[in-house]
Amino acid sequence: MRSVNGDEFWFDADAMREPWRSPDAAEIARMRDELRKVARDLAGQVSARGRECWANGHVPSASAELFTDWRLAYLHALRQVHGAVEVLAAEAALMGGDMGATYGHLGSAWGISKQAARKKWPGAAGDSSGQPEKITVEGHGGTAEITYLPDHGAWGWIGHGSDGTLRESEKVFVHRWMAVIDAEDFLRDHFVSWGWGDADDVPSALDDPLLKRKECWCWEEEA
Repeated sequence: MRSVNGDEFWFDADAMREPWRSPDAAEIARMRDELRKVARDLAGQVSARGRECWANGHVPSASAELFTDWRLAYLHALRQVHGAVEVLAAEAALMGGDMGATYGHLGSAWGISKQAARKKWPGAAGDSSGQPEKITVEGHGGTAEITYLPDHGAWGWIGHGSDGTLRESEKVFVHRWMAVIDAEDFLRDHFVSWGWGDADDVPSALDDPLLKRKECWCWEEEA
């Protein structure tokens, strides 16, 4: 255990004994259900049918899922989930390495070899000479650049919140992971609810001039 700015943190990675257990079948099933819901919600936001419903002031009905175009939007949403997992995994590996985990630890957690982990997340673990001096953190609709400051021998950040606030960290941090956490707090504090863009960006789900009407394709079912 080490003390950093008066706070104590565990860094002894070699002393870790079974840092996790394998999830059981019920836990995995629950996780899949949650991911399915995330992807389904996203498909409702980006699909042509879903966007038409939202533009007309109501939530897409379950019948939207019975059309091929919605299924394609759902498949695309799952691809975005996959990409997001890769980004979050890289962040977790970077933070874990900063806190003392080795490539052996990171590889074991991801189910790959130490060498594969080193290739997948270069600069995440080991001595600081191989680590990037600048990384970008995304979250809560904003971004922050975590930068090493040679003059201070420490880390700082510049963040741009989703509400438009631009701010630089008020203090520097001995460890990069501490700067990441502080930047994430800033992004969380400056989050604004997601909203819809210009109405002109909403397409017609059914591109047929004979079907154009004030209500969208599923309005009759919703009524």
